[in-house]
Amino acid sequence: MTLRARLLALLVVVLLAAFALAGTAVTLGVRASAWAQAEQTVTRALAGVNLAGAGVDGQDTRLGVWYRRLSEEALGLHTQGTLILPDGRTYGTDSGSDAVDAAALLRARRDGQAAIRITRLLSTPGGTVLALDIPRAEVDGLARRTAGIFAAVAAATLLLATVGAWWLLGVGLRPVRVMARRAEDLHPAGVAGADLGARLPLPGPHDEVRSLAESLNRLLARLEDSVSRLRTEEARTRAFAADASHELRTPLAAIAGSLEVLERAGDDPDVRGRLHATLRRETRRATRLVEDLLTLTRLDAGAGLRLEVLEPWPLLLETTEAARHLAPHLTLEVQAAPDMRRARVTADRTRLEGAVWNLLRNAMTATPAGSTVQVTLDGDPSAVRIAVRNPARLSDEFRARMFDRFARGPDAPPGGVGLGLAIVQATARAHGGDVAVTQHPDDLEVSVTLPRASA
Repeated sequence: MTLRARLLALLVVVLLAAFALAGTAVTLGVRASAWAQAEQTVTRALAGVNLAGAGVDGQDTRLGVWYRRLSEEALGLHTQGTLILPDGRTYGTDSGSDAVDAAALLRARRDGQAAIRITRLLSTPGGTVLALDIPRAEVDGLARRTAGIFAAVAAATLLLATVGAWWLLGVGLRPVRVMARRAEDLHPAGVAGADLGARLPLPGPHDEVRSLAESLNRLLARLEDSVSRLRTEEARTRAFAADASHELRTPLAAIAGSLEVLERAGDDPDVRGRLHATLRRETRRATRLVEDLLTLTRLDAGAGLRLEVLEPWPLLLETTEAARHLAPHLTLEVQAAPDMRRARVTADRTRLEGAVWNLLRNAMTATPAGSTVQVTLDGDPSAVRIAVRNPARLSDEFRARMFDRFARGPDAPPGGVGLGLAIVQATARAHGGDVAVTQHPDDLEVSVTLPRASA
């Protein structure tokens, strides 16, 4: 069942319930009003019958007047009456008159009047009781006619309302149907090169349909962003797999070749020693490549971070001091303003230390002997920046991709795999920061920016 049909069915049910309640209330109200009016008419008729015989002399003559007038009133009201004498004899206005209840007679003679079911009684001074029934058939007939008229009017109204509501629902839901057809045409299933930037047109009136179109457009924007990121990630994964297989091919080929030569080398200790050194070097290279790849995978997934609030300044001092022992031919300087030495960040100590170490290692590798490598800690009220500066010049082309995986500079020493700066970038972004490279006239500066820890 369509939405239009369901809404129409619900409207019809509501109207039926409303008409049923209104019809019942009107019918009961009309019946109660008609009953009250009939009761008043019967009471006035009894009073008139009593007055007609009150001034007549002679008991028999008076009784004759009462009976005649009671018969006339009963005939005019389409009901029946009864004349009850003090001795208990009753004279009905027709053959269908019923005997009057004795208890009601006693109440009428004691109180002057009484009522029992549909019968109203009036006592005369001599003890004769006049009884006249309320014309119930007339009251019930009026109630039935009222109910019938109301039912006919309600049926006609319901028919008109149903037709009108069907048309109005069609008009009201037309923009939704148009929107649904346009949504189907936005990104046809299975069509390559579909325009992911297409959006639904917004209707003019600022109503619920426009709100729906705006919500769908926001959903399409999120879908476009998700698809774009998936495509980018897929392309990156393909390139990553190709580069990783290429990089692993070299050490694996060297290991395989060395093993073949080792099998034919016999007992020559010099040859076996060179082959063992080659095997160790290539094994370390493959192991480091695999470890770096695992590190990048974990950082990209945002997993494995053990965050804590720490101060970068002591960490820089420790890492730089360890680097001095490995590069005695270089001068390593660490600088920070007094207020920055107390700056704090929320980070994984091991990952941050590894990122700083990668920056230092790259700088020391590319710095000639006797030169200086500067490590600087600065920032602003919202972020902390760790920068490593060394004498070097890189082309604009390489600087644009130096943080890519397996990117190696033109003067990079053999043995590296080109993942150090990629790990630095992944570490910074996993902590909500980023990396940057700046080429100065004589120096190259590579920096990591991290958000400060909340107070």
